[in-house]
Amino acid sequence: MRPALESARLLGQRTGSGNAWPEFEGVLMATRWAIFGTGGISAKFVLGLARARQARAVLVASRTGARARRFADALQIERSIEGYAEAARAGGFDAAYIATPTSEHVAHALLCIEAGIPLLVEKPLAMSAADGRRIADAARAAGVFCMEAMWTRFLPAVARLRQLVAAGELGDIRQVSGSFGFGYAFDPALHRFDPARGGGALSHLGIYPLSLAQMLLGAPEQVRATGRIGDSGVDEDVTMALRYRNGALASLATSIRAPLGNGFRVSATHGAATLAGPVFRPWGLRIRRHQPRIELAGGAGLSTRAKLREGHLAQRLNQWRGLLPAAAGGRHFFAGNGYHYEAEEVARCLASGWTESPLMPLADSIAVLDTMDRVRHEIGRKGQA
Repeated sequence: MRPALESARLLGQRTGSGNAWPEFEGVLMATRWAIFGTGGISAKFVLGLARARQARAVLVASRTGARARRFADALQIERSIEGYAEAARAGGFDAAYIATPTSEHVAHALLCIEAGIPLLVEKPLAMSAADGRRIADAARAAGVFCMEAMWTRFLPAVARLRQLVAAGELGDIRQVSGSFGFGYAFDPALHRFDPARGGGALSHLGIYPLSLAQMLLGAPEQVRATGRIGDSGVDEDVTMALRYRNGALASLATSIRAPLGNGFRVSATHGAATLAGPVFRPWGLRIRRHQPRIELAGGAGLSTRAKLREGHLAQRLNQWRGLLPAAAGGRHFFAGNGYHYEAEEVARCLASGWTESPLMPLADSIAVLDTMDRVRHEIGRKGQA
């Protein structure tokens, strides 16, 4: 069984709780955070900490003192520091959140690991699987906690999906489908269009459905992909067809030039579960349960039941039923903006003395990077695989 799924199953047994996400119960360590980077994602994380138990940002670091001070003033953070090496040496905090450009993750992660600082590294963990292994190997060798900030995995709706699959309530997964795409205007100055800083649809958006599929199914054995490389040199549109060890298939798509469906669905032998809300921040589940259909060979279409099913009244009822929402799997609303759940996972792991999260292990992060490398190779992108 997948590590994240086994963790959900065991935690559910241990707590005996009716809570939809029992893995978030337990002791949390009071955590003072240092923020590396002053971009939009850093601001979201700091704002999200307002909903966290015993967590707050106490320091922000940037390449320039002016940016650090401006960020600190805007979000009421006590200290601002120019330079990331200086921040790693500064002390006075319990964990670091690294949200600098992806191209800088290795350098900044190693600074923290060498200083013995637990760290949460913004997704993707690194530019490539090889770089991801550098971070993981260093953290494991030093016994320092490290986790990728794939915040969606810790939202209540995703936790509930993980539990359903772990308990076998949907049966055997046959197919997974997901997409995430926004129609951004091309601007070579933006990091998402800059290959040197880790831009591209895969790194910025496609990683969400890829990571959820990894959580449920593990690493794919077969990877097929097609895509479009823009004038910027980054992958702007990508579709992926993946096959997993148990035979399950995944169809995933991402784009930074066009809006997509931005959803995620698991189809299995005894039911299907669809995340309600966008794939990156869902708030519930829609579940359809079913028993495998049994169809008799020969003459089945001549029965009275079959004739009624194909009649006008039955088909009109089917059309009206299609307008109704799918059977509810429950609302699993997130608090605040949803970013505090990953911070609380770090606090839970630190309180438990763990150096990795069982729900977001480094092996999963590296496996996702490896899949992304293989996809880039498939679509012909150079320089990051």
